[in-house]
Amino acid sequence: MNVTVNDICRIMESIAPKNLASEWDNVGLLLGRESAAVKKILLALDLTAETAEQAAAMKADLLITHHPVIFTEVSSLTEKNYQQELLLTLAENKIAVYSAHTNFDCALGGVNDALAEKLQLQQAEVLEDTTGLGRIGFVEEQSLEQFAVFVKQALQAEQVIYADGGRPVNRVAICGGAGSDLIKLALAKGADTLVTGDVKYHSAQLAAFSGLNIIDAGHQPTELPAMAKLAEILMAAFAAKNWQIELKVAKENLLLKSV
Repeated sequence: MNVTVNDICRIMESIAPKNLASEWDNVGLLLGRESAAVKKILLALDLTAETAEQAAAMKADLLITHHPVIFTEVSSLTEKNYQQELLLTLAENKIAVYSAHTNFDCALGGVNDALAEKLQLQQAEVLEDTTGLGRIGFVEEQSLEQFAVFVKQALQAEQVIYADGGRPVNRVAICGGAGSDLIKLALAKGADTLVTGDVKYHSAQLAAFSGLNIIDAGHQPTELPAMAKLAEILMAAFAAKNWQIELKVAKENLLLKSV
């Protein structure tokens, strides 16, 4: 059977339905022809020069990313913009691009379930019921410093920073990427700790002064585990259909480093 881009799009939409995406988001097929054949796929958190080079090197037919490279209407497509230049490079190599962003954040088996597994949350359940965003569960009771060290190691993060809400860690809320907007909900659901990324100073103040420990493990480290998880899901779906497709997870260096 000749598997097409459209066939893969349907699989992706069964994994991360588009109706789960935020209104501002841009998900789905962003570049390429639906009718194009697919024999090789690369998965990546971001479309960067690093991942575009890997896609070209493996002669991929499709690059599936978490973060969309296009958020607004494009009035021109030139090499003067680094993102557009990457799209031009992929188009020249006949590599299609599909993105599953906030819909994969909220989907069962998506970003937050992958993060929950990495952090060994027990009895994990959805944090925000209306959207499916975030997870909340339990870990063995320990100090905040102990748990912060574990998070750093589990996610292979360059660093983690935390604000102390004055409580031991036991009931933990998580949100891959940027989830400091969930501070009040985490408290309402009985969490003593929130693990996420992109925490601003005043958000950390709000959490700590409200009695919630907050750990910022970085946007990228909290989402990268989802790429391996997606690979497992896709390979199982391909095997069920007897599709012979080569699939790889891109090697992505951490953008933000510490000294």
